[in-house]
Amino acid sequence: MKILFVQVPTSHLGAKERVYPLGISRLAALVPSGFEKSAIDMNLYADPWPELKEKLESIKPDIVALSFRNIDPLAGQQTSYLSSLKTSAVLVRLIAPSAVIIAGGPAFTLFAKRLMEEIPEIDFGLSGEGEIAFAQILSCFPDIQSVPGIVRRNEKEIIHNPNGPFISMDEIPHIDAESFCPKDYTKGNLYVAAMGIEGKRGCDLKCGYCLYPRLGGGRMRLRSPAMIVDEMERLHKDWDINLFHFTDPVLNRPADHFEAICEDIIKRNLDINWTGFFREDTFTDYNAGLAQKAGLIACYFSADALTSHGLSLLGKALTKDDILRASKITVKYNILTMCHFLVNLPFETREHSEEAKEMMNKILDIHALSGNLGAVIFNTVRLYPGARLTNKLIESGLLDPDIDLLYPVYYNPQKTSYVLHELEAKCHKAGVLSRLKIDEKVLFQ
Repeated sequence: MKILFVQVPTSHLGAKERVYPLGISRLAALVPSGFEKSAIDMNLYADPWPELKEKLESIKPDIVALSFRNIDPLAGQQTSYLSSLKTSAVLVRLIAPSAVIIAGGPAFTLFAKRLMEEIPEIDFGLSGEGEIAFAQILSCFPDIQSVPGIVRRNEKEIIHNPNGPFISMDEIPHIDAESFCPKDYTKGNLYVAAMGIEGKRGCDLKCGYCLYPRLGGGRMRLRSPAMIVDEMERLHKDWDINLFHFTDPVLNRPADHFEAICEDIIKRNLDINWTGFFREDTFTDYNAGLAQKAGLIACYFSADALTSHGLSLLGKALTKDDILRASKITVKYNILTMCHFLVNLPFETREHSEEAKEMMNKILDIHALSGNLGAVIFNTVRLYPGARLTNKLIESGLLDPDIDLLYPVYYNPQKTSYVLHELEAKCHKAGVLSRLKIDEKVLFQ
């Protein structure tokens, strides 16, 4: 029995930023003896389609597992990665007509039934976490209709089996470094760490636009700090991986778990660096200093609003003071900082726009002399089906209830769309002056 694992293209065209396919690599590690496995990450090729064609022709697989990681690139772009999955499935069906096509991954999970309708070439979908269910698929193949999380067809409809239990985080398999070699991802990236590390899955926060709880559950499932650092140490020693990115929705919650990871890295004297997304209200002077000692080189914040109205609307449970305090801590330790904000939010007024500009000025002033503000990324909010903010817009008559959210839909009223560009221009000027060590205020004294 031959199985081919395919990570379909889901990265910015021409961006050259490579991200290790952590999810499908863990699934590849589950393949038992008796199966012959092969793999391809299409994101590694400038033109991946001849590569996939050659793989299919040479292997003649019985099963093709398509991993669909991102539905679109966000960043306010109207690009959709749907064509990547569609074309991949069509190519498999044409070249390996007898192969069973199984699609999964985070993006597939969010739109499972809709994607099965859109792409008839897919035989089965796998919704939710794959480790337990995929092992069951392989053990009972081809009779997989009753596997938890399977999305399947009958003559009249598409049926979604209830998902099974979540895996214990200490039981997730090691990556399959032979099928997906870490060395293939260590060169060329300019902005992001290529290798991900999982410290936890699930999120107990209730941000109104976010679907992380739907993907990983509404509570945090923690992985043993020792096992996390074991994996980092193994990748560092075996594959010379020196830079990691924690894939956790929020890295520094709970604080004791986060600090235990840092302490273990320090104890082992690992010469590595890492990044992650941090929560402002639980970012403290103590854990910032500890994290920097353990190898933290860049902090990502996603407060997502610059106004009190926006923070409340998005359900962030943060204050503007939390955001400013976290900025001051990163300045104290000179930690490279990236901030993400959503602008032109629903129900905002001109007064809110002015409040956002004032808040942005305060953040820029905090970072001005240190020059540690690497980037401020502004977006408008992407609307997902079932998200609380999406439902509120439908109830308020601001969004058509029949709109197809499979394709990128952003809330961005044209009348006030200029606000994003004004803020971008403000941050661009501040960034250049900070890098050149020029204090704009001095010029006008």
